[in-house]
Amino acid sequence: MYATGLKCVKCGAEYSTNEKSAVCPRCNGLFEIRYDYGSMHDEFGKSDLATTKARGLWRYAKALPVRPESIVTLGEGFTPLVETRKLVRGVKLLAKLDYIMPTSSFKDRGSTVAVSKAKELEVNAVAIDSTGNAAASLSAYAAKAEIPCYVFVPSSTEPEKVVQMSASGAKVIKVKGTRQDTHDVIEEAYRKYGWYYCGFMVSPYAIEGTKTIAYEICEQLDWKPPDWVVFPVGTGSGIVGCAKGLQELRKLGWIDRIPRLVCIQAEGCAPISNAYKRGGEDIIPVKAPHTVAEGLAVGAPPKGSLVLEALRKTGGLAEVVTDDETIECAKVLAAKEGLYAEISAVPSIAGVVKLVKTDIIERGDTVVCELTGTGLKSSREYSQMVQEPSEIEPNLESLIHVLRG
Repeated sequence: MYATGLKCVKCGAEYSTNEKSAVCPRCNGLFEIRYDYGSMHDEFGKSDLATTKARGLWRYAKALPVRPESIVTLGEGFTPLVETRKLVRGVKLLAKLDYIMPTSSFKDRGSTVAVSKAKELEVNAVAIDSTGNAAASLSAYAAKAEIPCYVFVPSSTEPEKVVQMSASGAKVIKVKGTRQDTHDVIEEAYRKYGWYYCGFMVSPYAIEGTKTIAYEICEQLDWKPPDWVVFPVGTGSGIVGCAKGLQELRKLGWIDRIPRLVCIQAEGCAPISNAYKRGGEDIIPVKAPHTVAEGLAVGAPPKGSLVLEALRKTGGLAEVVTDDETIECAKVLAAKEGLYAEISAVPSIAGVVKLVKTDIIERGDTVVCELTGTGLKSSREYSQMVQEPSEIEPNLESLIHVLRG
């Protein structure tokens, strides 16, 4: 282990990696995991990956802040990188299929690290608030670790996700109100009951899990980074984690440059992208998010300033897409590419289409888009896009009649 401790990004206070508070006890600031990069550089090289038996994200265990004996894994990570050609021309567009995970979303990256740390700290229970995927993911990993799990979700959460988390044995509480209302309730609850809070909006260990996206992309491209890496952004944990992973790879000397990062948000909830477009630092919360991309409806993302910092450091940018643009891309992805992605994942692709049309992403560029969840979690939205299947009598004549229209 090369992790040396936690540091508050707001006040600079430092703590050991045994700290159980979700945020800085002094100022409520976010934590960042600190590492001894000098020793990591000298002792951890790309050649180590050729000999490791681990095939998922834990092949990078030496760069993660968990003791080996505490690892809780379901085989997550090292997801496919697939080229798509039907949406844009002249650009090499690669989809990172992070919905091919144990719970069918990229949240498994954060959950495996967060629950592993919870096991290491011997906590009494874990808790999370979420619009669905993070809660479903944490529930599964808590079940594997045999740790009680408390989940708080907005009442509007898609039923497929609620069933998934309930099936894992979590205690699920539906909150009447917005995503922010849900967070306010759980904040009171975990402080009162002493639960270990794993919310992806603040957890430093979620970031450590999602930083492996960067490791995987670069390894899959033979350590030749793409020009752009594009994320659909709600809480910001994915893009912030990727930024940290890219910075680490540069420090280790494994890559010679860092790709430009892109934050794509839905028009009905774009506090980070709007701040970027204004050229300011202040992120104005969206009080009543409204978008078909339910997983991105985070009106007051605590990691918003970190997303803006990641964009600045990499020369990246932020963009906004409409629900119509998202739905159109979802149709093409499924019908022309065979990629059945969650509606909340598709804005990354829709954003690339928009940036190519405006010549911001140029011909010849290589672009990686993160697809964060499976379309099986967006059944309601997809059911409105497709025609009802034809029903026939059990004979050939009935089939011929349907095929003739």
